[in-house]
Amino acid sequence: MSSAVLYLAIVAVWAVVLVPMWLRRDTDTTGISRLLHKRPDEPAADDDADDQETLHEEETLREEGLPAPRRPVSRAAVIARRRRRTSGLAALLLTSVAISAAGLTPWWVVAPPVLLLAGHLALLRVAVGMDTARRRAAAQARAAARARALQARRAAEAAEPAEVIELVTPDEVFDQYADDRRAVGE
Repeated sequence: MSSAVLYLAIVAVWAVVLVPMWLRRDTDTTGISRLLHKRPDEPAADDDADDQETLHEEETLREEGLPAPRRPVSRAAVIARRRRRTSGLAALLLTSVAISAAGLTPWWVVAPPVLLLAGHLALLRVAVGMDTARRRAAAQARAAARARALQARRAAEAAEPAEVIELVTPDEVFDQYADDRRAVGE
C-alpha cells in the first residue's frame, strides 16, 4: 500500500512540474532545443516595423544555427512565475500534509515539501532585496541625470549669448567653369 502512495506522490510532483511546461510549450522548438534556448517572446502588435526586423534577424540566426538573442523579461512575467512556483509548492506541502495526516504515508514525507518551500521563500527574500536595490539604483541614476540636465540648462542660461554675424552675399557668384574667367595667376 505504501509503495502505491509513494508512486502516486512521485506522479503528483512530476505533474506539478510538467503540466505548466506542457501548457506553455512552443510549437517551433521541441525536445532538447527547448532546454538549451529560451523561447522568444510574442511580438507586440504596436511595433510592427521593429518586430519584422527582429523576426528577420532571429530567422537569420536560426538558419546559421545560432541561438536567438534573449529579450528582457518583463517584471510582470517574473512576478507571475514566482507566484506560480510558490502556489505549486504550497499545494504540494498541503497535499503531503493531508496524505500524512490520513495515515497513508509516514510523517517524514512532509519534510521534502517543507524544505522546498522554505528554500523557495528564502530565495524570494533575496530576490526582493535585489529588486529593491535595483529600483533604488535606477532612481538614483534618474535623479543624477535630472541634476545634470538642470545644471546644463542653468549653465546655458548663464552663458553669454552668441554674437550673430550677418553674412554678405555678393551679387555675382564666381564660377570656375565660366568661359571668360581665369584663375588667379594665369
